[in-house]
Amino acid sequence: MDINEDSIHIVHQKPGYSDADAIVHFHVAKLIYLGEVFAGDGYPAIDPAQGGTLAGLLSTLDAWAGTTFRFVPARGEVTNGASVKAFRDMIVAVRDRVKHRMDEGRTEAQILAEHPTADFDARWGKGRLQPDQFVHAVYAALKNGNQE
Repeated sequence: MDINEDSIHIVHQKPGYSDADAIVHFHVAKLIYLGEVFAGDGYPAIDPAQGGTLAGLLSTLDAWAGTTFRFVPARGEVTNGASVKAFRDMIVAVRDRVKHRMDEGRTEAQILAEHPTADFDARWGKGRLQPDQFVHAVYAALKNGNQE
């Protein structure tokens, strides 16, 4: 659709936060809205009850991380592709830490006690999702077996 001399596309994405994820792309303004896939103010939520997946979340972020577009997060200030890349890299780092600990045979409680998000909490731990809630979501996604 066209609004105020800008061409706007709304595109359904792979399930990330939920299976209803969509991006809004303002072509002339070079502006992207990723919805809850890029929360902006903290750790991302993944809602498997609504079809959300860790793999889908990362797939959408991979497509936009590091680009020259400007991004409107679900909450927070307009930012750039470098911020989206930092957000994506944080998710991958936490996923890899949790997976490594799972591969070593640790339980979810043991992994939570080790605080695998500790070095990210100052930046991402103040949003709607607490660090332990994010670790639980990552653990649950990995336990399902196809969320890497």
